[in-house]
Amino acid sequence: MEIATATAAPPPTPTPNLCPPRTKVTLPPRPDEFPVGYLDTLRAYLTAGGDPAALTALLESWEALPLMGKGALTTDLTGTGDLEIAVSFIDPLAETFPPPGMMALYTCQAGEIELLDVYPTEEYAYFYLVGSADLTTNGLDELVFVEVYCGAHTCWHTAHVWAWNGTDFEEQLPADLFSLPYADFWLEEGQIVGESGGIGSVGAGPQRPSREIWAWNGSVLTQTAEVLGPSEWRYHALRDGDTALLAGNYDAAAESYLRVLHVAELKEYGLWYDEVTEQRWLEALAQWRLLTVALQLGDISEAEVRYDILSRLAFPAEQPGQPVALLAQRFWEEYLETGELSSSCLAAVKTPAATEVLEFLNSFGYANSLYTVAELCPFLTP
Repeated sequence: MEIATATAAPPPTPTPNLCPPRTKVTLPPRPDEFPVGYLDTLRAYLTAGGDPAALTALLESWEALPLMGKGALTTDLTGTGDLEIAVSFIDPLAETFPPPGMMALYTCQAGEIELLDVYPTEEYAYFYLVGSADLTTNGLDELVFVEVYCGAHTCWHTAHVWAWNGTDFEEQLPADLFSLPYADFWLEEGQIVGESGGIGSVGAGPQRPSREIWAWNGSVLTQTAEVLGPSEWRYHALRDGDTALLAGNYDAAAESYLRVLHVAELKEYGLWYDEVTEQRWLEALAQWRLLTVALQLGDISEAEVRYDILSRLAFPAEQPGQPVALLAQRFWEEYLETGELSSSCLAAVKTPAATEVLEFLNSFGYANSLYTVAELCPFLTP
């Protein structure tokens, strides 16, 4: 007896709406009222058969293009088979900077162009469009756009990803987590990439370019990588060494500390300390870290050389960096007496000099993370 097998029915094919055919339409003049006049005029232009590809030129003629990114794009966001039209524009007559903006989404319903959704900003904020892609692998493109808010010193760019749930758009990114100062965003191989040059404030301290990558992990969009770019600051060379040291990568740590000592092209921040004083402090810290690297590797002779530089040759009393030498001296005395690295570290960080060293390390602005007492000496037992 032949057993019948069930055959899966093919998924229904979306039936496109009969949208207005595209014709040659004269670009309308700029409306008087923002934003309602803009929303109505854009809808009327598209309903009359205006080409969505001409929206960028239209916004440009109105002087309403966003300050960066795209002003318009078309893609199927709802799975109907028709292309939704996303438009982002600013108020060119606003007296504030940046001018306020708005994002609108149009779609075709029963042969008519309708406003599907609208997203206004607050004062000192605007939007720009990045693009669309199936980031969540559900078969539908998501809309990727950026909200820009500018404060007194810095403009923060926050990425958004909108996905259609059948009746409305839902945000796919955690609230304000993918937010970078003065950033560029783009789509690359199913991922969102954001790159920032740093906060626009002197008090933020020396900064380096950074890049974040967000991608779908099977359930949510999440950060999958954060990459720091090269730095021109001597302080960051020290921090690179500390990161490698704490990770147990002693060769990389030593290489970074030697850059602090020998690369003349590295720059000083020079806000709370003059440049010569700052450089001497950082050189003292690099010598101290090289001493600890040598002990980690069991190279007592190299540790003695670094200690000798700190204690006798380079950092006499009342000179910049001398508190580092005092911290190292207390560590060395305890180490010679006990041979215990942890107790030697504890003795060192209890000295008054340790407070001065920590104060220097934490004088590089709020964009850089703070050092703790435990980070002054890498052998402290947790």
